Amino acid sequence: MEFYQLWFAVRYVHVVSAAVLTGGALLVAALWIVPDALGVDAALAAASAYEWTFWSVAGITAVTGVSNLGLKSEGLLGPATGWGAALSIKLGTVLALLALSLMRSDTVIRTRALARRSAWRLRIVLGAAYWLTVVMFLVALWLGLGLAHGRY
Repeated sequence: MEFYQLWFAVRYVHVVSAAVLTGGALLVAALWIVPDALGVDAALAAASAYEWTFWSVAGITAVTGVSNLGLKSEGLLGPATGWGAALSIKLGTVLALLALSLMRSDTVIRTRALARRSAWRLRIVLGAAYWLTVVMFLVALWLGLGLAHGRY
């Protein structure tokens, strides 16, 4: 396999896995915001399924992201440049997203038994957490596109 083919394959997997994570978060966020779309039990089941998917695919996204940087090799620019600053902001956003995701996953696990008693509070907390996840993904994706296409 030639270098370009390898780079394209790694980049493609990275973009597809980021799209799966973002789309899944958007779907689950919509389930929590729309009043009684499916009910709390169904929304919580969807959130639980997404959390399993999230952590599996997040690993693939991290590995392919590091691989993309490695394949760039000597072309990496320092944080004093626009490109390096954008990369630093993207990596910070991703770390913040992972921290949020740990709290979000913990909330989903802990509230399975409480779903019926505090449905309105659960809807607000998890709805906000999933929408924040979507926003953070979109920021990371926007920065990633700029990095990939030399905007910085």
